[in-house]
Formats: sequence, C-alpha cells, structure tokens
Amino acid sequence: MEVWDAIRRRRSIRKYKSQPVGEELVQKILEAGRWAPSASNMQMWGTREFVVVKDAKIMEIIRKVSPGCPKTAPLAIFACSNRKRAYEKCGKFARDYLTTVDCAMAVENMLLMAHSLGLGACTVKSFSSVAVKQILEIPENVEPELMVTIGYPDEKPAPPPKIALEKITYLDRYGDKLFKKG
Repeated sequence: MEVWDAIRRRRSIRKYKSQPVGEELVQKILEAGRWAPSASNMQMWGTREFVVVKDAKIMEIIRKVSPGCPKTAPLAIFACSNRKRAYEKCGKFARDYLTTVDCAMAVENMLLMAHSLGLGACTVKSFSSVAVKQILEIPENVEPELMVTIGYPDEKPAPPPKIALEKITYLDRYGDKLFKKG
C-alpha cells in the first residue's frame, strides 16, 4: 500500500467484527509505533511505552471508564508517556509537553500500519486516566496519553469533508495566503 493511499483511505473505525487480531499483526503495529519520530530522540530513553489490552474482561472494564471506546473493539493499545524518565533526561518541557507529542506521533504510525494490514483502528482520548492507571496497574510516573482500539472493521465510513488547503496554509506570516487564486 502506498503511503498516500493509506493516509487518504484510513478511517476511524468504531464497529469491529468479533474476530481476534493475531499476535504477529499486533507486533507489526507496535513496531510501527516504536519507529515513530520522537522529540529530542527521547525514544532512546524509553519515555514512550505501550500497554496492550487483549483480555475481554479487562476491555469491558476499560469501556466503563472510557466513553469514547467502541463497544465491539477486541483490542486496545495504550500509548503511555514515562514522564519521570523524560524529566530526568530532557527536563520539564519534555515531561509536560514532548511526551504527549511523542505518543501522538507513535499512534499515527500505528493507525497507518493497522490500516495497511486490513485492520480498523480508532484513537480515543475520552477515558479516565486515573481509572485506566488503576485497572492496568500503570505506575505513578507513567501517564496513559491515548488509547488505540484495533480490530477487523465491520463498517466502511465515508471520508469526512476536509477544509481546503488554501484556507489553512500561510506563507511567511500567519494570514498571508500561500495559495493565491486568480
């Protein structure tokens, strides 16, 4: 699959088939997350970590504290930031901001990989971090930033409308249009 096709055709999937996702596919998705860029190369210090949830009983508990979690998702991966390690290696800005950015970059890679493997995925932020940390026994210094639900899609959403590039792109100064019509 070409990158441009993956970017344009990937959709957030919220309805999944009951078919389990194989271990080798999960590993490829995790590898895609691992290979994502990271600010100040913080990945070298393990500031980005993943928790895979496959157990149906744990997924059911996660859904109770995650209003945005699709009800039929057979699998979830939590992208977590190790804020203590980020602070020790790169300071306050890394702890408070860059770790979140790193997790977001990893999740985008994971979404594209899942799509390229014929899987559906959806990024979820609407969950109780406190509850998720307790359920998954995540230590105090590690923060679950994003959840990615993954499974075989049971829907085919149409592409949503996108804002025209010329309305969101500027040249040299905010407000100076990059693309001029006429």
